[in-house]
Amino acid sequence: MDSIIEQLKSELLKISKEKGSLHVAVVMHPVPDPDCIGSAYGMKRIIKEWFPDAKCSLIYSGEISHPQNTTMMNVLNLQLINVEEIDQLKQPEGAKEFADAYICVDCVPERSSVPSAEYLFVVDHHKGDTENAKIKDIRFVGSCSTLVWDYMNQIGIELDKTVEEDSNVATSLIVGIKTDTADLVTDIVSDLDFEAFRSLIGPMDQRSLAKIINYPIPPYYFELKKRLDEENHIYSGHGIFIGGIGYISAAKRDALPSIAEERARMEGIDTSFILAIVGGNLEVSVRSSGLAIDVDKIIKKIFGKNNGGGKMGAGAAKIPMGSFSVEGEDSETQGEAWEFARKLWFARILKEMADHR
Repeated sequence: MDSIIEQLKSELLKISKEKGSLHVAVVMHPVPDPDCIGSAYGMKRIIKEWFPDAKCSLIYSGEISHPQNTTMMNVLNLQLINVEEIDQLKQPEGAKEFADAYICVDCVPERSSVPSAEYLFVVDHHKGDTENAKIKDIRFVGSCSTLVWDYMNQIGIELDKTVEEDSNVATSLIVGIKTDTADLVTDIVSDLDFEAFRSLIGPMDQRSLAKIINYPIPPYYFELKKRLDEENHIYSGHGIFIGGIGYISAAKRDALPSIAEERARMEGIDTSFILAIVGGNLEVSVRSSGLAIDVDKIIKKIFGKNNGGGKMGAGAAKIPMGSFSVEGEDSETQGEAWEFARKLWFARILKEMADHR
């Protein structure tokens, strides 16, 4: 029986012969992180190995604003396409679909940036499943980048450090593995993650890696931390930290996971929740080192199963405020709405977390 990656090649070959060309869309989840970006870039390298003349587009939605992600894109010269650009980029002659085949990385199609597409293939390392994929590979390892490296290894792709594109792919996969496994120390790290990491050290570019890992921290990160403490919108006790930042712009939302990570490492704290209102949504970032804490389950129970999720030690939620949204209102109205939301969600978080202590 053919391996999963050989099945994918066979299906793409059929499409290529039928169409006379091939355009593959590799779709990431909204606001992709380094593991998602590295996985997509690696899949593109595989497709180009099989079909040198194929077009391959890397698709995301939302706004990539985290300084490490933007640094990664700039250093490795990554070209991503936002879903908002797809209408302008459709194929000529009235083609109904943007691409001939859709591949989903680091998430299931239902949580991807293009949930309505019909997917040929999905590769993911999180808990979950999907019916919307002809071929799927969902394995619980440390990172999705590891699974993409595994495909390369199976089909004999040897990344060459002297070739810039290959070196960039190796570097992106290394960054993906490092970030999603917290430098190979999380509980979900597998032997395959270690094997992938060791194999990619040779072809990666050390200077590029150093620039990405030591990304510049923008001033607003410190401003938001200061606001959190000054406004005293916090709860700290029984191993839990909950912090509310208030209204922030979409360009600053990626400070939330960084602050949550930092607060979860405070002495006496193992789980942190950082909340903010971004546009018409309440957004929450969660980090936990508690062995008895199932972040995915807790997020879905508190904020709704369709509003967020997570993995071992990390997760996020986005709750639409709907008719209660006060985006564009005066500062007094926004302040009252934020105070109501803060009290409501602090109470719900504390009630749920009490059952885990």
